[in-house]
Amino acid sequence: MHVEYVSSKRVGAAVLFFLISIATSLDAQTTGYTQDFYVNSQLPWHKAVLDDQKKLLAWYHPERNLGYDKFLRLDWDFLEHKVPIDKRMGVKVYLGYPMFDPETYQGSMTQHWQHNPPSTFAHQMDALIAWYPYSGDSEAIGVLREMLDYQLEHGLTPADWSWSRVPFPTSCKGEKNYGTCIADMPHDFYGGIETDKVGELGLSYVQFYEMTGERKYLDEGVNCATQLAKHIRPGDATHTPWAFRVYGKDGSVLAREDFGGMIVAPVRLFDELIRIGEGDTSEYKNAREVAWNWILQNPLNRDSAAWDRWTGYYEDITRDPENVNDMDSLMVAYYLLSQDDPAKTDQDWKVHVEHLIDRSRLLLGRGPFFGAWGIDEQLRPDGGILSGSEIKNALRPNAGELLGTNGRGCCSRVGLVCRSAAWGAINAMHYARTNDGQSLENGFRSLNYATYFAQEDGRIDASAADFGEYWFEDGYSDAGRSFGWALGAVPAFAPVGQDHLLHSSSIVQKVSYGSKTVEYQTFDDHSTEVLRLSFKPSQVVAAGRALAERNDLSSDGYTVKNLSPSDFEVRVHHSDSKNVRISGR
Repeated sequence: MHVEYVSSKRVGAAVLFFLISIATSLDAQTTGYTQDFYVNSQLPWHKAVLDDQKKLLAWYHPERNLGYDKFLRLDWDFLEHKVPIDKRMGVKVYLGYPMFDPETYQGSMTQHWQHNPPSTFAHQMDALIAWYPYSGDSEAIGVLREMLDYQLEHGLTPADWSWSRVPFPTSCKGEKNYGTCIADMPHDFYGGIETDKVGELGLSYVQFYEMTGERKYLDEGVNCATQLAKHIRPGDATHTPWAFRVYGKDGSVLAREDFGGMIVAPVRLFDELIRIGEGDTSEYKNAREVAWNWILQNPLNRDSAAWDRWTGYYEDITRDPENVNDMDSLMVAYYLLSQDDPAKTDQDWKVHVEHLIDRSRLLLGRGPFFGAWGIDEQLRPDGGILSGSEIKNALRPNAGELLGTNGRGCCSRVGLVCRSAAWGAINAMHYARTNDGQSLENGFRSLNYATYFAQEDGRIDASAADFGEYWFEDGYSDAGRSFGWALGAVPAFAPVGQDHLLHSSSIVQKVSYGSKTVEYQTFDDHSTEVLRLSFKPSQVVAAGRALAERNDLSSDGYTVKNLSPSDFEVRVHHSDSKNVRISGR
């Protein structure tokens, strides 16, 4: 078979034909040719696999779409079965260290100086929300329970502090209790918090409650939202709605860190609590409007002095207003693309999302490597932040060379697994919203590229061989959630001949797979799911009532679209039951 892929903004039959061809061919030589060379010298674990257009495919069985599935299975198997008990702390290594030694798997004592539990745990929760429905792997729920419980026991501020009972963002590596080793301060300083992490991990606690029904997790999520609402301020071009780093005891700003952080994280937390009617929703609505309007009026506003000033997030970076990243910006893109109707949240959502996608490639793009862009993490451009016209006019192949690395960028000349996968996932989500063929191409190639960072024993090198850094957040939680997001956005990326629940608008509490059956339970009565199945449904039942096959999901029912002669994309909408059963002949 000759596989032809359209690399343009023209979409339709040719784009879908490419994906379906990948999905249906069982002859490896028709869709992927293993080369005698590596993708680049920094990724020496797998020989490059290219299609007949000399563009990059995933290294593991691309003819059956198993590359992303393989990455996720290596990721979760490592966390569940290979991370040891730390000899110093007596708990799993990921509870006390940001990185592990690639030889012993013990916490690395030679690399880095602080741990970043809330960002690691929050991103792992995002990964779990996609992975559990996809796999039915209940062990994964235990990993998150361990992480979230440990933070509750060892990582909250005292109850009588100004920021009461909120998560500490850091600890000195190997220390049992969190709260020290925050950037900008002496390592033994106790009490620094990063306000965006309160939003990130607060949302994870709410989501884990929705998955398990255990009230203690909801209580902590509500408390995080309450503290954020209590401390919000209007913000302007030099002040974010919350100072980035503060002293939790009295609320004072640390080291002039008045600006920075992932402001959309508290917005997501407020949205979810408002949606399920928990906590002081009136206060949350007010705070949410302040924070979201600040994003619209400042970093998304070309007329603001803070336009494109996405700075502050990483726990190990001391105050540097000129250092920018794409964690903050791409999470805004993710937020918009996750809305039921993005236009109700931002009437200019499409322009904003497309700009943020292009911005990441311009500022942080590495390559391309056989058609795949690697994306780096953060950058301090010479002479300050690029102007809007410079960003707009410099979008071109090899744009990463415009800025170079030369000490100004972090953290790899070939990009990072986490940011490459994240950029790929946001492109996939953009394609799902817009049918933009270039986004599909970009997402597919960068996700393929990200698979090459994973070794077959489950070690995932976050920043490639020369650095040899095995970060739990970068290699596992951030990268893992991105592959989950991509599979949910583009079911044609999912494995051929298998059954998977790829996405739900509600948290999935239970799932089971049988012979031509899938059964699941959602937190919400009203929900929509996306599946890729190896059988055509003969019956879809919710609340004991058979749902009708429809042309769209404007009312309860399900739709079916052929992905191959034997594989189907199925979408289910139900509004009066948490329990759904899909069966086929």
